[in-house]
Amino acid sequence: MNTGPASGWDEPGELDDRPVVGARRRRVMRIAVILALGAMVLPLVLSAFGVARSAAANACAAYVGDLSRLDDSRVEFDLFAEGGPGWLCVAVAPSGTSIVIGNLGLMPAYPRPAGPSRDA
Repeated sequence: MNTGPASGWDEPGELDDRPVVGARRRRVMRIAVILALGAMVLPLVLSAFGVARSAAANACAAYVGDLSRLDDSRVEFDLFAEGGPGWLCVAVAPSGTSIVIGNLGLMPAYPRPAGPSRDA
């Protein structure tokens, strides 16, 4: 087998300093990978947001339901709320005024019913 310069084989070390793929192809691959990661992560983020909003709405309705003088409730997400980022429970009075009940946190849970203490 002829491995000299006339055979078309390059000597070892001659091509080692050249990139395997071009700069354009690397850029296209990076963009494709970023788009694929975004496509995998975005549904998870949207699903978590929807679950958190639903849980916040249910918890807020339960809290406002305990306060008989208030009609309706709504939740708002605030990144810069007092007590840190999270869902704010807002009660709407019959007159139309809004009253902030409290910060429910990022992933609120349904409130526990008030009952007798088990510490006795």
